[in-house]
Amino acid sequence: MNRRAGTHRVSTGWWTLILLAVIAVFLFGSTAAFRGTFRSYVGVTLTSERAGLVMETDADVMLRGVRVGRVSRLSNDENRTSLKLELDPDQVRYIPANVTAQISATTAFGTKFVELVYPSDPSPERLTAGAVLHADRVSTEVNTVFENVVDLLDMIDPLKLNAVLTAVADGVRGQGERMGQSITDLNQVLLALNERSETIGANWRSLKNFTDTYDDAAEDIVAILDAVSTTSTTVTEHESALDALLLNVVGFTEAGTNLLVTSKDDFVDAVNTLQPTTGLLLHHNPVYTCFLQGATWYLENGGYAAWGGDGRTLQLDVALLLGNDAYTYPEHLPIVAAKGGPGGRPGCGSLPDATKNFPVRQLITNTGWGTGLDIRPNPGIGHPCWANYLPVTRAVPEPPSIRQCIPGPAIGPITAPGAPPYGAPWYGPDGTPLWPGVPPPEPNPTPMGANPP
Repeated sequence: MNRRAGTHRVSTGWWTLILLAVIAVFLFGSTAAFRGTFRSYVGVTLTSERAGLVMETDADVMLRGVRVGRVSRLSNDENRTSLKLELDPDQVRYIPANVTAQISATTAFGTKFVELVYPSDPSPERLTAGAVLHADRVSTEVNTVFENVVDLLDMIDPLKLNAVLTAVADGVRGQGERMGQSITDLNQVLLALNERSETIGANWRSLKNFTDTYDDAAEDIVAILDAVSTTSTTVTEHESALDALLLNVVGFTEAGTNLLVTSKDDFVDAVNTLQPTTGLLLHHNPVYTCFLQGATWYLENGGYAAWGGDGRTLQLDVALLLGNDAYTYPEHLPIVAAKGGPGGRPGCGSLPDATKNFPVRQLITNTGWGTGLDIRPNPGIGHPCWANYLPVTRAVPEPPSIRQCIPGPAIGPITAPGAPPYGAPWYGPDGTPLWPGVPPPEPNPTPMGANPP
């Protein structure tokens, strides 16, 4: 065909170039439209301690299972990872401002995505551009676990590991029955613990109260420890004085030990000798209280006035009485046989009120008083008539000076019919009464530590 005059034909090469340009523009437009380049978005920043090994750009941002945006950029600082999130403007109106975020994975080996967690108490305000969220949890990846395991295995010597495993294998070889029994016993223990789980929980809760108490008293405990440090400083400063004190204590203990060792027999004898006295005091213990109460009653009811009454003077009624002979053994040994209280024990009578002493109850006052010269019925000189005990107090003690004015004891009274003569022994060598009406002798006290006959 012949080309008409005045017309121009486009070359085939130009048509090819135009076709390629149209295809390129179409592909660029499709890609940009797919990536949302031409769409507007709301930019939000998410910070986290880490993002994981498989967190990539274009990862999904999900809210309640719905995709509401994507991750546009990742940036790592020294100790923190920042993710730039691009949220769909149409979905932002459903996201409250107090929403939280966490980085999760679809599967154990899957890629990560950002999950927005809807709050239980949503804020009326909506999430805005420029907001900063913080991921409170990042799921653990198997890749991270494998990486940590590989690092651990790199630090282990295979030969040593083989030796350890061989030793363990040799140790458990043939012990299957015992290991099975141990596992069975452990199961029984765990079952028993499960039955007591509520009690164990209550104990842990009680322990919280215990720790709270110590927490409240922490300041006082610290103050006590501070005071103890002051005490320790004082002890350190007086170290020499403390050493001297300890040396003196050691010397004192040695002296005391020497004294006790040499006097132990005397101590035993003294205790055995005191047994009759302590037994007598124990026998009369019912009257001590009423005696003290009666003395108090007497002082409060005229006792102070009877003895002067002003606290400075003392009124006495003094007279010269006929003298008594000095104590002689065994004539003046006391007789402890008074009765009249409950069950035959010593009683208080009307005490502590002395005005209620009538009518008098029957009293058995067998104390040995009333025989001999307890009340001298005849005038005479007591024997001995001279006694000077002061020489025993001199630097070099001397025996006391005791003299008699006339030979023999004072003349005794005439005794009642049937009574033993004055000064005559009452008992024979074997303890048999020598006179009628004489009470049987008291048994000798049993020494401490000895078995009674």
